[in-house]
Amino acid sequence: MDIGYTSTRPTLAFAGAPAERRRRQPAVILCSAFAAITVALLPFAAASGPVLPGFILINQTALVAAYGLSAWVLFAQFRRSRSVPLLLIAAGTLYTAVIVVLQLLSFPGVVANGRVLGAGPQTTTWLWTFWHLGPPLCALAYVAAIRHEQPRLVRAERIMAAASIAVLFGLAAAGAAAAVSTLGLPWLPDQVTGDDYAALTSSGVGPGLQVLTLVALVAVWRTKNSRRTVLEVWISASLALLVLDNILTMAGGSRGSIGWYAGRIEAWVSAFVILWAYLHEVDALRLRAESAADEMARAENALRQAQKMEAVGRLTGGIAHDFNNLLMVATSGFDMIRRKPGDQARVVKLAEAGLEATERGAKLTRQLLGFASRAAIRPETVNPNALLLDFEPLVRRAVNEAITVHFALDPALHPARVDRTEFEAAVLNLVVNARDALPGQDGRIDITTRNAHRPTAVPLLGGTGVLPAGAYAVVSVSDNGAGMNETTRAQAFEPFFTTKEFGKGSGLGLSQIYGFTRAAGGGAAILSAPGKGTVVELWLPRPEAGATAGAAGAALTPASALRRAENGEAVLAVEDEPAVLASVVENLSDLGYQVLPARDAVEALELLRGTARVDILFSDIVMPGGMNGVQLAVEAGRLRPGLRVLLTSGYTNEALTGEHGVPVDVPVLTKPYRREELARLLKPVDQKAA
Repeated sequence: MDIGYTSTRPTLAFAGAPAERRRRQPAVILCSAFAAITVALLPFAAASGPVLPGFILINQTALVAAYGLSAWVLFAQFRRSRSVPLLLIAAGTLYTAVIVVLQLLSFPGVVANGRVLGAGPQTTTWLWTFWHLGPPLCALAYVAAIRHEQPRLVRAERIMAAASIAVLFGLAAAGAAAAVSTLGLPWLPDQVTGDDYAALTSSGVGPGLQVLTLVALVAVWRTKNSRRTVLEVWISASLALLVLDNILTMAGGSRGSIGWYAGRIEAWVSAFVILWAYLHEVDALRLRAESAADEMARAENALRQAQKMEAVGRLTGGIAHDFNNLLMVATSGFDMIRRKPGDQARVVKLAEAGLEATERGAKLTRQLLGFASRAAIRPETVNPNALLLDFEPLVRRAVNEAITVHFALDPALHPARVDRTEFEAAVLNLVVNARDALPGQDGRIDITTRNAHRPTAVPLLGGTGVLPAGAYAVVSVSDNGAGMNETTRAQAFEPFFTTKEFGKGSGLGLSQIYGFTRAAGGGAAILSAPGKGTVVELWLPRPEAGATAGAAGAALTPASALRRAENGEAVLAVEDEPAVLASVVENLSDLGYQVLPARDAVEALELLRGTARVDILFSDIVMPGGMNGVQLAVEAGRLRPGLRVLLTSGYTNEALTGEHGVPVDVPVLTKPYRREELARLLKPVDQKAA
């Protein structure tokens, strides 16, 4: 039967993995240890050993399990590698497993009252001979098959046929050996009398078997030298242990001797080593896979951060322009207040304009910090419309004034389960890409949302793979720019692919969108043609029933009445920026608190070690001097048990938790803040202190 050979190299696996020194050492150590044991036992090999009931059954069962599992492993490796030499070893190992089963059946009183197979100990001894004949013959066949530079491989479509032939061959060879060991005894030399098998040696059968095993061992070990594989190392170890088994078995001379017992143990180890080596390689592969997975996760995090930072970089011009406008409002207002401080109505109007400008700047800063943070992805059920409306000011800042941005949002849009920052990054990347594709005048960007349903899984037209069946919220960003040809569109989602000039884009934007939509369980599609603009659609699956969409952002509600200190409580205010510290002292004093100012953690700890009253610690988190606000709070709690803490920072909560160790249950007031917000957060802390 033609099983179809080819000469293409197989995929590297256990059978083809190179045997570096660290992989050879266990085999060398194992063989050396058993060699030393063999030498030590030789003087006592002929002595009678203890009577161990059930030893034969246990030993033979263990041998069958070891050889059987090893055969299964080798056939599995053959299916991966398609290697003909490996198939020969697998068939030989299966043959050996079957021979051991047949030998077990030849022992009297083990499986049945008498012998199931054969008529006496001659059958048992000859089956032992054929068992020990199998491994060296298969090893020699393996050596002959691998002598070519490129061993022949079975074609992929013929794998099952080849494996079936090998299995049948192994079974047939074992059956033939059993037939010879039973029906052919009249023509075979006697090897045993009762339990005495000294004739095994005197007949020359045993020494001949030993020579054959040694020849096979040397042939396998010398085959490839530096290119020796892991499998070949352990085949050599198995043959070496069989050599030691033969030495002790023949030296013992009879069943039940110390040499016979020791030979059975060495034979079992010989049968087990290939299986052990495979399990060891699997464990090593698992460790390498885990390490590779960790490395991939780190690389994905770095790529995602690079994608976000690229988008931030592309926003720089628009953000600088907007901040300059905000600063202009505040600067002009302060200048006019200074020139005419007596005009109260005018002062109030200018102050309100300045506060509005600073609040807009604070909101923009918070969005940028959250967008650029390294926080872990936290999917939540949200209303995409609400996120888009909250993010709209930053979107408009990403384009120049000559481009029109139009929002058309479906009020009945499905919720979606996404990470807010990743969603904003995806939309921002699409808007910036659309901006870069538009001409200088009359450019238009449309951001739309709609619901869609797919009854069956279908490939996304111009998109990223197959879209599962279900309901989706679809967010589209379209432009009336130059569009893409088919070649560009097909490569658009690939990382680092870009059609822009050097220095104007890294090609990470659309790959971020691809990763975002796939992580959300959906997909992305690009619809474009030269001269007809581009539409990019984000397909976000609707969450399962019961999930509730959250608000786009938690807005602070101004207090109806300003909360002031009631009993002259003392606040230790810690801030390293002098102007900010002066402002904090002014606000706290105006609220009725006694204030102890400190410029850093060192000054704060000096005050805490003193006798001054301190009810609340109000500290900045990020400070110079080697101790941040969180560390200060811990030390302050040790010095003043029961002291209440309120922290403040201009960083996002995610950055504070991840990079500065702020516990999630500690209240943090985000800068910049108004006096109303300070009073609102101080009051619950104050009440706890009381």
